Amino acid sequence: MLDLVFRTCFRWKLRPRQVTGDRKYGTEENIVALETQHMRAYVALPDNDHRTTFFSSDRFRYVADRDVYLCPAGKELHFAPWHSTERSLRYRAYGSDCHSCPLKAQCTTGKQGRSLCRSVDEEVLDRVRSYHETEAYKKAYRKRTVWVEPLFAEGKDWHGMRRFRLRRLWRVNSEALMRAAGQNLKRLLKKRGWGRCPWPEGAAHAACSFRYDLLLLLCQPLESSFWTVSCIGVSKSCGILAYSYINSSIDFFNKLLSFTPQV
Repeated sequence: MLDLVFRTCFRWKLRPRQVTGDRKYGTEENIVALETQHMRAYVALPDNDHRTTFFSSDRFRYVADRDVYLCPAGKELHFAPWHSTERSLRYRAYGSDCHSCPLKAQCTTGKQGRSLCRSVDEEVLDRVRSYHETEAYKKAYRKRTVWVEPLFAEGKDWHGMRRFRLRRLWRVNSEALMRAAGQNLKRLLKKRGWGRCPWPEGAAHAACSFRYDLLLLLCQPLESSFWTVSCIGVSKSCGILAYSYINSSIDFFNKLLSFTPQV
């Protein structure tokens, strides 16, 4: 994910304000990197706390000035450096507090007391969680559902993307780019229409008039998991991911620009 985002920034000189992705891309590495670059990470975070029937971490309140957690019963969980790592901090309650607690059956079965793990970038994760209740986050996910997800359904149903025919990564990548280019060409023709050429050299001039739009669409296969918003043409806004693809087509269109058929 980060490679594609930074490639978009470098190749197309863009500064995305937000990046939208599904839960698969909600890793701590991706989120911290995007927020560090002042891009809002509209990404769903994995929920690992509700896999059991015990109290989840959101039931515990962190007190920053004392660096402790307060459990639902009001007991304190203190920092345990001997169980911590470089990326996560461990907080543990006293065993005596947990043994006498009436809520122990809902909290833990351990004899050493309940423990919690806090990330060193927990403030960034909390900020991303706060996005989930905003209207901008919900709007971004609605756009992703309408703009991006149907492309994969179309590719699977109409373009044979349920299974690749080639092997090795670079061949699969080429096959996927060709299929994405076909989908983009369909949308280009739908927007501009097939049209007619009233004079012999009209075909060359018509091809040259939208050569850059065509190159952009061919170079940007739409990805289902996330996208950045850019502007193509006057008022055409669409989700793109930049790829350096079919650069040789530039020479072809430049030749068309200087070509004048003999009447």
